[in-house]
Amino acid sequence: MWNKIKTVIVTVLATLGVLFIILMLIPDDEDEPVVQEMQAAQGSQDVQESQDIQDVQESQDIQDAPENLEDLQLQENMEEISEVEQNASAPAVDIPVSEISDKKLKFTTKTLDGKKVDQDIFSGYDITLVHVWGTFCGPCIAEMDKYANFYENLPENVNLVGIICDVYDGIDNNVDDANEILSEAGAGFMNLRTSDSIYDVTEEIQVIPSSFFVDREGHIIGEMMMGQGYDATISRLKGYIR
Repeated sequence: MWNKIKTVIVTVLATLGVLFIILMLIPDDEDEPVVQEMQAAQGSQDVQESQDIQDVQESQDIQDAPENLEDLQLQENMEEISEVEQNASAPAVDIPVSEISDKKLKFTTKTLDGKKVDQDIFSGYDITLVHVWGTFCGPCIAEMDKYANFYENLPENVNLVGIICDVYDGIDNNVDDANEILSEAGAGFMNLRTSDSIYDVTEEIQVIPSSFFVDREGHIIGEMMMGQGYDATISRLKGYIR
């Protein structure tokens, strides 16, 4: 009798074990939609965050664009200004070929302060105005301040040089007078003493003030302006500058 009861109990337990195993193997269909919904929600959130980041970047680019355009325009304006200033500092010098004489200056002398120079002083400029004057010449002295101011405002490719007809190389007569005249006028341009080789150029000048023009190779341009004052001299110079 007891053996039959044990057999029934074992059979029941075995059956229950099999049923438990079967139940464990059956998938839980109710949990699967929840997981899928969580995954879908997470994906949607990731997409939204990515879109928000892109929107912020695009918004920042739009805000920066006007500033970049303004910077670009400012740079272009500065380049234009720089180009205009460069052109203004070195205007074109147009000397007709017919006015360039065969007479080419070649000389050695000293400046008023004793520095030795020659015709190479003209080589760095497209045109040089050479002003001949003397310490005894009232009109020369009266106009010296005009030449001084003119020199201070010259473009970089135009120069002004003076020749003092009564201050000679090797002789100190009239040097103090010349220095005083130039100092009172505020004249900072180079002034040459008259030497034998300078006199070969100026010997035909019979009256002062007088002026003439020279190109960078030392050729005299056109006729000498003998006895001509500041206004006439500068007017002719402007005819060569464009």
